[in-house]
Amino acid sequence: MLDLSSPVWQQLHGPFGPAEAVPGLLQQLQKEYSTEVKDELYWEHLFHQDTIYSCTFAAVPYLSQLARQSDDPEVKLDIYVNCGIFLTNQLTVNSENLPSEFVHQNPPLAEELVQEIYTAYLTAIEYLGNLSEEIFRYAESTQKDDQEKRYILAADAAYRGDRAVAGILLTYSEGDEYMVGCPSCYEEMYIWPDENSPGMTAYSDDPVFSGKENGQAVTPSALGSVSSEDSPLARLWQAADAVKNGQLMEQLPYLTGKVNCPACGEALDIWPELLPL
Repeated sequence: MLDLSSPVWQQLHGPFGPAEAVPGLLQQLQKEYSTEVKDELYWEHLFHQDTIYSCTFAAVPYLSQLARQSDDPEVKLDIYVNCGIFLTNQLTVNSENLPSEFVHQNPPLAEELVQEIYTAYLTAIEYLGNLSEEIFRYAESTQKDDQEKRYILAADAAYRGDRAVAGILLTYSEGDEYMVGCPSCYEEMYIWPDENSPGMTAYSDDPVFSGKENGQAVTPSALGSVSSEDSPLARLWQAADAVKNGQLMEQLPYLTGKVNCPACGEALDIWPELLPL
């Protein structure tokens, strides 16, 4: 790990310039994992406007170490979820190239130093990913709500390498509305869960402003149609069942189902259109 006293922190980038404040915030978290300090570190320095920075890679090993050393399951859960969010938003993953977030370093860092920071980061990510089963058990035993479980599932997907799935779960974190574009007419549609029964309906206009007239009912897929255990979707099914996320388990047959576009009438599969580009 990059030593907290290293002058390199002043060369690493955050959203507002050099990351010289990050080591001090990490040291404060080592003493006490307080909401005020971790929120400042996460959202003002490591992840801002859906973007991570070169300093994020250097900080994550310290967060992983905190999770490893903490006896508080809430601390482990919080670090697990937030580092999963960072990973979801990494520009380059599983590439022979070093992270793109280091490209704009000025002055540039030596490639050997970047490799050292990135290797420590990958080791930390691997450790956090191995916490999934423990986190699932804790979330179920403490009866976390479905939205909290959705963030857990997003992190789990990111650690498994299914970043597109993680992106869906984070984009639609409340599960109350989904948006997709029709590949035939390119019009957007709004897909809402039905209020009084399982099911989902697609509308050409936002029902918040236009009401729920002229919606198209979604035809759900069958659980058995997700056959490959190695597919990202199959892994999501299994994880949602393991953590007992009732909302997502109810919605997944419809999110992987079919619907006729409310604008042009053409049939489409919903899931591929949800996946971020």
